[in-house]
Amino acid sequence: MLNYFDNTWTLTELLFASLQGEPVFYVQPYHQLRHPLVFYYGHPACLYINKLRLAGLLSAPCNAHYEVLFETGVDEMSWDDLSQSHVAWPTIREVHAYRAEVYGIVRRLIETHPDLRDGAEPARPILAESPLWALAMAFEHERIHLETSAVLMRELPLPHLGRPDGWVALHPSAPATDVFEPEEGRDYPRNGMVPVEGGEVTVGKPADWPSFGWDNEYGEEERGVPPFAASRYKVSNGEMRQFVAAGGYRESRYWSDEGWKWRSFRHARWPTFWTAVGPAGLHHFRQPCRLSFFRSGSPPLS
Repeated sequence: MLNYFDNTWTLTELLFASLQGEPVFYVQPYHQLRHPLVFYYGHPACLYINKLRLAGLLSAPCNAHYEVLFETGVDEMSWDDLSQSHVAWPTIREVHAYRAEVYGIVRRLIETHPDLRDGAEPARPILAESPLWALAMAFEHERIHLETSAVLMRELPLPHLGRPDGWVALHPSAPATDVFEPEEGRDYPRNGMVPVEGGEVTVGKPADWPSFGWDNEYGEEERGVPPFAASRYKVSNGEMRQFVAAGGYRESRYWSDEGWKWRSFRHARWPTFWTAVGPAGLHHFRQPCRLSFFRSGSPPLS
């Protein structure tokens, strides 16, 4: 438990080390569907305290003001209801100090709780009836926000970001120069469809399953699934470029009703993270998200 907590906490610190200077923490996302990143730096720590208090594992707040300020995010599903929040956020030094205090509280809890100490008997999984379920929830919640925060960072202008020390190296398959007209089988994999037989499936998770789960994972339901086909791999950027070049952003039949409303609202013509290079008809794009964690002077990537 302590190793998992340390790893989770350190990943958050490493991710936020990519932000170049304190002002970047307060930049409002261009779509205004989320808070500035200062919120997401303090939010996971706040949830540890609030959930552990609800579970009876802590008797007092760490910082009562912060545990309200950093408690609730923006409803990202209401994409046309833009956030106009003008919160007086604390300084990053203050938020960092708060996180350090929360870290100490959670670490002491893990080290001293009778069900978690080395040699505690009998060894048993932590299930929903245990107060320690709140601890597992806080771990998984923080890991969800690693993805949330990474996406928000990719939406920032490139000068706001740098490669943190210890960041994972690029995969060897990453190109060293721009590829504006990628070829299937050379620049991205051929992605055939795999047929899947239909049948009856059981969905849901038993209540006594010995690992953490969110409330909507539990129960049991039988469903009939007709035969279908699925792509062998995730959709690549090369395939997505084919979709854009073929007019996929102009055809509502390829979109859900909600998705088409969003595309129309944003006047989107290609994915958010892509930047057009040259005349529109060439469909040449760069991807800032690939550049975001490079030090200055590194070669641009497609």
